[in-house]
Amino acid sequence: MTASTMVGEILASIKRKAEEMGCTEKELLREYIQQLNAGNRTRFAREPFSKRILLLPQCLREPDCSAPQTEEGYICQQCNPDCQVNRLSQEAKRLGYKGSYILPGGSMIARVIAATQPSAVIGISCEKEALLGILTLEDYGIVAIAVLLARDGCYNTAVDLEEALATLALTK
Repeated sequence: MTASTMVGEILASIKRKAEEMGCTEKELLREYIQQLNAGNRTRFAREPFSKRILLLPQCLREPDCSAPQTEEGYICQQCNPDCQVNRLSQEAKRLGYKGSYILPGGSMIARVIAATQPSAVIGISCEKEALLGILTLEDYGIVAIAVLLARDGCYNTAVDLEEALATLALTK
């Protein structure tokens, strides 16, 4: 079973369960991802920074971002010190991560994984992309942690920067 098929089945199950529980699909999906993160946390923390990569969504970029797009995603120009993408990318670099990648979509994950061969990944995304990413990376034998967007919507999104920075620095 492919990760996307599994995600489809999980999402359908979550939607039914949310209706039964009287909560939103998003709330239940968030809880499920937090459980996946908790299960992956110890193994993730053991991986050295030099074997980790950071995956960032293109929607986290500032609206006036001038980052050029390449085959490996957008390349941050470090033009805005307040930009969350810039701050997270710089911290990943400072910690010694293999790299950080600003992806226009989840389909680029396989290309980045093939090129970098990480053993651990932090992905910042919305709930559905996080679930797909975690399960896809699991198929590759790579441990993943998701930091969910605090404000999603595919444009002008935001992440809890303190949470994201703490997750980047996570060690045993």
